[in-house]
Amino acid sequence: MKIIINTTNLKVGGALQVAISFIRNCIYFKEHEFHVFLSPSINKEIEREQFPVNFIFYSFANPSRFIMFDKTIRLLDQTEQLIQPDCVFSVFGPTYWKPRSKHIMGFANGLYLYDDSPYFQMMKLPERIKFELKKAYHRLLLKNNADFYILQTEDMKKRFAKFIDKPLDIMSVVSSKYDSIFKKEIVDLNLLPNKSKDEFWFVTISSFYPHKRLDLINDLVPLIKREAFKIKFVLTLPDELIDMYFSDVKEYIINIGPVKLEQCPYVYSKCDALFLPTLIESFTASYPEAMVMKKPILTSNYAFAITVCQNAALYFNPYDIGDIMMQIKKIYSDKKIYEKLVLNGLEVVNQLPSSKERAAEYLNICKKVVENVQK
Repeated sequence: MKIIINTTNLKVGGALQVAISFIRNCIYFKEHEFHVFLSPSINKEIEREQFPVNFIFYSFANPSRFIMFDKTIRLLDQTEQLIQPDCVFSVFGPTYWKPRSKHIMGFANGLYLYDDSPYFQMMKLPERIKFELKKAYHRLLLKNNADFYILQTEDMKKRFAKFIDKPLDIMSVVSSKYDSIFKKEIVDLNLLPNKSKDEFWFVTISSFYPHKRLDLINDLVPLIKREAFKIKFVLTLPDELIDMYFSDVKEYIINIGPVKLEQCPYVYSKCDALFLPTLIESFTASYPEAMVMKKPILTSNYAFAITVCQNAALYFNPYDIGDIMMQIKKIYSDKKIYEKLVLNGLEVVNQLPSSKERAAEYLNICKKVVENVQK
């Protein structure tokens, strides 16, 4: 097949990591011709010289929301016309561009599907109105700009079908695991300081989205001080956000700034557990990454987390600081609980497809869509 891989709409977050992993794993499928449309953020991560001759790369600016007047949209149309692909695969949508070819689109924005989350009750009215308008616009793009959809869990598939009012038979589920980079030898990158004796480091590899609830670290620190726990939180945020949101608790934070995918194994290896107080997810790679790195998980007690982590995590109410602190005490103080979570995580993560198997599933779906068109 001749496939366009479209990432031009991706800017930040876990979607970037999945897209990069997929592109890299396409190297194993030499029978296809890949035309990879790169956003500025993805372009920084891809080393083109490492790819074989069946890969052709194109750099684009991110399309704007004003589709009719956007130069990038016109350039995407022109480039697709020159390539004449069998299909276009947008790793994640929504996309502001609608290809002429058959379009397969991934979707992973839990904010649009889990509107029963308490997160929305915390929104102020102007913020909620803005969110609902954006959601309605993106719903139209999702509904009209693709022919087939890929979700990450069965629960998401059902919710997504209802959200865009489309049948389930034009949707598939492809689960995610960790990238193959996590199986390679870990190199010391010197991004983190030396750990003091008996210190315990929680890591959160994430951007500063409101639904990630990272600001609650400010409420946890006084309780950690009272218990005299030697705990620090390793974050991956721009320094200006640390100054803005964590100025009073800096001594309990180690911030290393945004990290690339290949730096993540090193970061996990230096930390003790994953801390993810998120309110909404579709599927976050942080869970399987922590499992394969033998790190227990401390996360929110919601269905999206339990579906993936099962018995490999301790769960808490992200709106109850006392409950969070209780779970922190368990994972900090009880070695038996810690070791049991690690063993459970290894069992859970071994049931998930590898990044290469995930890429194969994506490509098989593309093939089926193309073959159905030709019949």
